[in-house]
Amino acid sequence: MAETKTILCVDDEETALFLRQAVLQKFGFHVLTAPSAKDALKVLSGHRVDLVLTDLLMPEVLGTELARIVKEKYPDIPVVVVSGVNEIPPEAGYADVFVSKLEGPIALHERLRKVLQDHSRARGVS
Repeated sequence: MAETKTILCVDDEETALFLRQAVLQKFGFHVLTAPSAKDALKVLSGHRVDLVLTDLLMPEVLGTELARIVKEKYPDIPVVVVSGVNEIPPEAGYADVFVSKLEGPIALHERLRKVLQDHSRARGVS
């Protein structure tokens, strides 16, 4: 049986964070949450996380900046940036994938599963 993957979901909007957590749990993920980049880094320092899913537009630290920090400190953790804008921001280069919120929860789930599969293959883990 496949191991349940842990996703750290980061969003400064409480309702969006709650809804994204519920959707991800429905798809079978274990979900940790953080309302800011600062809190996300605290969670990462104390928990095993398989993927970081972060909102793009947050106060203080944008999701793309969080992706850069995560990649520097935890290069083995894939980062997915999600945003209400439908255009990939130029600074999204550190993210493994950029997903528009307009694509909906099923597309998000498919993209997350693909990133996790690709990452496992690259590391030689099944």
